[in-house]
Amino acid sequence: MDWIVGGVLAGLALVWRLINRSAKQGVAADKSIVVDGSNVMHWGGDPSKKVLRGVIASLMAKGWSPHVVFDANAGYKLRDHFMDENEMARVCKLPARQITVVDSGVVADGVILQMAKVQGLRVVSNDRYRDWSVKYPLVKKRGRMMRGTWKGGNVIWR
Repeated sequence: MDWIVGGVLAGLALVWRLINRSAKQGVAADKSIVVDGSNVMHWGGDPSKKVLRGVIASLMAKGWSPHVVFDANAGYKLRDHFMDENEMARVCKLPARQITVVDSGVVADGVILQMAKVQGLRVVSNDRYRDWSVKYPLVKKRGRMMRGTWKGGNVIWR
């Protein structure tokens, strides 16, 4: 039971840090977007940094400023070892301040959705977040979720 409370508190602290970090960066909320990196890297099938980079590049070409959030195990899926924000930033070709790797035991979905709720951001993911829809009704609101796929080396937005 203590580890659950600890995980929840750690997750809330992380969200607070991210909100403050974004506010200090002066990024306009209408151009910021939160990306479910652990989901997006699978859009082409197996986890891929090429797909991840392609989605990020496509968003940036559309004028978005992405903040990419990963589960703690994402590095293991890409490179067979833990990868922190700095290493994930190199993979994504973004500044480390635009990357979050949640702590082990923290569910990235909650961090992503809390960021989206508090900052009024859209979310890039094919996850339907069904388990989170009561706490975060934004997942059901038209226009809040951006979904896509990777085909032939390109992002196809739905």
